[in-house]
Amino acid sequence: MPLPLPYLIARSREILHLSQKACASFLDSSERSLQRWEADRATPPANAIHRLADAVRSGDAAIAADLDLWAPRAPPPPPPSPPVVAPHEEVVVAPAPRVPSPVPPPVQAPPPPPPVPAHALVDSIVCAAAEAMSMMPQALRPALLAAFTRAHEVGIAAEDVVAVLLPRRTTSEAPCPSPAVIDEKA
Repeated sequence: MPLPLPYLIARSREILHLSQKACASFLDSSERSLQRWEADRATPPANAIHRLADAVRSGDAAIAADLDLWAPRAPPPPPPSPPVVAPHEEVVVAPAPRVPSPVPPPVQAPPPPPPVPAHALVDSIVCAAAEAMSMMPQALRPALLAAFTRAHEVGIAAEDVVAVLLPRRTTSEAPCPSPAVIDEKA
């Protein structure tokens, strides 16, 4: 059983050669509180008892041990134990987790070009025909209008007109019949 706390406080003050005023200051307390502790009319806080025990430990270990019994301290946490490794195994340290890089926003495809107006397309057809004939487009426009109007009236597609108008490359084919031959067969 430890010695009475009031005695331990007074004895510690004597070992440290401190007055009541100096000891109270050392323990961050008032002189009146220290007098109450030594008269057994109050109990000091645990941190004051710990500080007094630590200070007196080198002068009188028995007094310090008794003070420790009046204010037990929490045991320090145990040191981390080394990893258990078999003699033939290597210690493998896992790599730090990778933080994924931020995903860039998806690249948007550029918007499609605006549609080419019909008048621009027709002008390009007129210009192509005028160039093929070495003529001015204004001179060829009425003839093309008449040709496309007739193709529309008879219901022939532009692809069919192109296919018929393309020059033939083979010499084995018979020449086109003249209009007079067509009239005779009719």
